Amino acid sequence: MISRPDRVQVWASQLAANDFPPVCAMTGAPAEVWRKFRFATVPRWAYAFFALLCTGIGFVPVFIIIMAIVSRRAGGYLPLTRGSQRRLRLVSLLSVGLLPLMFVFWIVGAVVSSNLHDNTWSTIAGVLFFLGLLSFLGFIVGVTVLRPLVGPGAKVMEQVPGQFDRLVELRRVHPAFAAAVTQVHEARAAQYASQQAAAYVPLPPGSN
Repeated sequence: MISRPDRVQVWASQLAANDFPPVCAMTGAPAEVWRKFRFATVPRWAYAFFALLCTGIGFVPVFIIIMAIVSRRAGGYLPLTRGSQRRLRLVSLLSVGLLPLMFVFWIVGAVVSSNLHDNTWSTIAGVLFFLGLLSFLGFIVGVTVLRPLVGPGAKVMEQVPGQFDRLVELRRVHPAFAAAVTQVHEARAAQYASQQAAAYVPLPPGSN
């Protein structure tokens, strides 16, 4: 497996406990705040349900519910600068704000459609419905594409039998953050190895 400077593997419990050095995950600068992230990874086999949509058997809401149920999830806080937090907040507001706008367009369109005997009102209702559809598509693109590209992402690994925790590969993080996390892991591994070695050192003769 090729190592990449913008990725680092951590335990899900480490992510949940905010157990990271104070280095911004987006810029590599000293962290000022902590922001909560929730990550989900859909197993590859689950995309077989997408074929049902193509054949017309499945429905989009059912597909979304299935994806949500089978996804592997992990969440916790990552260190950021205030500027990075503001950027993520702006993208989130722009993306999520399109969803209520969709309902506004469709509700107004439904009211206008009561005057369908007039061609002008019929055209306006069609335009409003189309704008609502565009708002919904913009919401989907913003949440699934734009937000992950702006902020850190992650792949939640499947838990290996015999392990008490699962690995989470943080992606699109700053190399300085990844290096700082790796340094902490190496220091803890060295400390653990020294403790284990000390536990097996034989006692000097006559020390019993």
